[in-house]
Amino acid sequence: MLFHTKQEMQILLEQKPDYQRFLYRRGFIITNHVINNLDQYPFYGNWIRVQLYRDICVYAHRDARVFIRHDGDRAFFLIGHAYDPFTLRYREEEILEQLSTAYLEGITRFWEAESGLTGVFCIGYAEDGKLVFSTDCCGMQLVYHGVINGKLCITSHSKLASDLWDLKQDSYVERLVNSRFYHYWGTWLPGDLSPFAELKRMQPNCAGTFDCSDKKIRIDRYYPTHEIIETTTQDEYQKTIAELGEIMSRTMRLIAQKWSDRKIALAVTGGRDSMTALACANGIYDKYRYFSYISNDAEAVDAYAAKDICNSLGLDHKIYTIPEDCELYRDLPIFKAILECNAGCIGENNPNDAKKRLYFSNHCDFDIEIKSWVNEMGRGWYYNKYNKKRFPRRPTAKYWRAMHKVYLDPWLIRETDKVFQDYLDQYYSEDVFRKISWLELYFWEFAWSGGEGVFLTSEQRTSYEITIPFNNRRYIEKMLTVPLNKRIVDDIPKDLIRLKNPEIAKTGVVIKDVEHTNMRARIVRTYLEIFSRI
Repeated sequence: MLFHTKQEMQILLEQKPDYQRFLYRRGFIITNHVINNLDQYPFYGNWIRVQLYRDICVYAHRDARVFIRHDGDRAFFLIGHAYDPFTLRYREEEILEQLSTAYLEGITRFWEAESGLTGVFCIGYAEDGKLVFSTDCCGMQLVYHGVINGKLCITSHSKLASDLWDLKQDSYVERLVNSRFYHYWGTWLPGDLSPFAELKRMQPNCAGTFDCSDKKIRIDRYYPTHEIIETTTQDEYQKTIAELGEIMSRTMRLIAQKWSDRKIALAVTGGRDSMTALACANGIYDKYRYFSYISNDAEAVDAYAAKDICNSLGLDHKIYTIPEDCELYRDLPIFKAILECNAGCIGENNPNDAKKRLYFSNHCDFDIEIKSWVNEMGRGWYYNKYNKKRFPRRPTAKYWRAMHKVYLDPWLIRETDKVFQDYLDQYYSEDVFRKISWLELYFWEFAWSGGEGVFLTSEQRTSYEITIPFNNRRYIEKMLTVPLNKRIVDDIPKDLIRLKNPEIAKTGVVIKDVEHTNMRARIVRTYLEIFSRI
């Protein structure tokens, strides 16, 4: 069993009170359920209560950031952080004012304004007895939603709801996470499932509406609004690269302004995504610190490549070497259990990952990490993973299941196909797939939110706050206008690096993802071709 009960965690945390603050760190719950005991498990005095709308309150960890703007009987809220490289606003109070103004022009304008935001956040508004909510562009702020015993629950951590309402892990999820091959390709659930039947994961590019009168949540898609058309000429492509570079340069400047009183560090590797962020910070390199880490032999190549590149630019670069063993790790079992609870107990935490998080929680000399995730959206990722030139025009539940994980158990195959069919029926139509390829939407709305969103919310942000400069809907849309043949060979990051700082390109240092080997591609492609038909 991988599930940690409330009683088990209470005993552990009473023995080690210094670790109480890590449980559901930076978390929140929006609910009309009254929570009185904020000094007891699972809150331990680390949470605050903020009135949002009528009897609906936000309960948030003290390391979370809650912003609310009341305009008469209307309330706008943002939990997390955001900044806008198009209007150059980086204070959440100004951003809520911007959204409030846009809302007066219509709901379409509101979501258009929201599409300019970068950050990690849950956002929405309340009026006329309804509360509307959504997550950031790629769902990096994990959001679960449901109505439990007639009470609204919108939360960053599904097991927090389980602790409050004594929810039991869904029987299908329990069987899945305990299956033999579940841990392959990461611990994440199919479709929009949470570990508990009462909650669903919030789909990016969609909004939930809770009606206080009928106590139901309705999900509506607000993006994409139009078909994404690829550019056809080299001049159009060069213009797109220039626009992407300007957006990202503005973003890196806004990050420096937003946290001018904090220590900000850019995580760098020899890979193209972090090098793109590094190139776009050109001109303000003095605003940031630069680091890599080594927790196993495989990470050393990346770390030393990053050091060589930073040194070539005259930048100080620090390598954190995560020790194999140290006195700190005596508390690894409880820290590992906390991380697993933060994720909803959907898989055993990798001990090496837990060591990294525990080490950084105690040996970190910066406050904010700039992580170069989501840029992969512009790289034709699955074409490279499977080394395939063509995918089916229309997806099936079987195909999404075969792309998700290794399923060999006939019962799990059958049940997972039902999950994905419900998911496809709920969120997708021929019109949606006409506007954006289903393969891009699988990566964008399912793999990033359902996979990396869980990892970021439950584990990585446990140590310190993280921001993702590429997590911007308008930026991603612009990347998807680049022809697929250019994206597959990484032309976007290569040309952005050459444009924003050619000195990086001149180093010639490029680290290839060791997972993207021809042999691995053949294996996963063979599995996909066979099991997508079963």
